[in-house]
Amino acid sequence: MVRYNLVPPDTYIRVKKGLQGDHMVSQYPSFHESMYDSFEIISLDDKVAVYYYKNGTLAVEGDDKNSFFRSVVRQVNKLVSRKDYL
Repeated sequence: MVRYNLVPPDTYIRVKKGLQGDHMVSQYPSFHESMYDSFEIISLDDKVAVYYYKNGTLAVEGDDKNSFFRSVVRQVNKLVSRKDYL
């Protein structure tokens, strides 16, 4: 899991739209009160979950060994300045 801290809502929206443009995304309800939004990115090989919390934490969860997960993290890194949020 990769976490980004204090990500503002406009940056999260940019990340979500960027991922939706390149991948099949499945929206699902946020299960915790502290969660603002969540969705899954689905591929033939794997899936990656993305969680955005009300405190500004953005979490990308998947199998660290899987190349699909790593490519999604690289894409998020391009949309989010790592030095500001890690």
